[in-house]
Amino acid sequence: MVGRNGGTVRRILFLDVNGVLNSRFDSGADGLGESHLRQLKRIEDEAGCVIVLTSSWRLADDLTAKLMRAFDRHGIPIWIDSTPDVSGDRAEEVQVWITEHGPCVGVVIDDDYDGFEKTEIRCVQTSVDHGLTADLASEVIRAFDSK
Repeated sequence: MVGRNGGTVRRILFLDVNGVLNSRFDSGADGLGESHLRQLKRIEDEAGCVIVLTSSWRLADDLTAKLMRAFDRHGIPIWIDSTPDVSGDRAEEVQVWITEHGPCVGVVIDDDYDGFEKTEIRCVQTSVDHGLTADLASEVIRAFDSK
């Protein structure tokens, strides 16, 4: 996709952690599920996206350190940024990030869909029972390819 300035528009994956990278059935010692991390790596590889962290994990140094170690273990590039902590409304915080950083092809992965229906941002919803599954990862990849 070509942006207003003629350059390529970045593909941004807005990533939640709880209920996405962990679940009731897959949550390791660091609080993250290995199967979910493998699916995130697959998305990153196949969609060619970069990650912006939306999770409350972005607000706690110990949790971001765990996440960095898990990303490193799976060969996932560290997120390029985090959404601002402006309201607690994740959809609003994603919109603020886009306004501040310019146009992008954005897809959100979150276990809570609240607020995203009011935006033009595609949201793929996970569940706390299963987190990021192979089918949902495929849906995210298709969402990037359809934009």
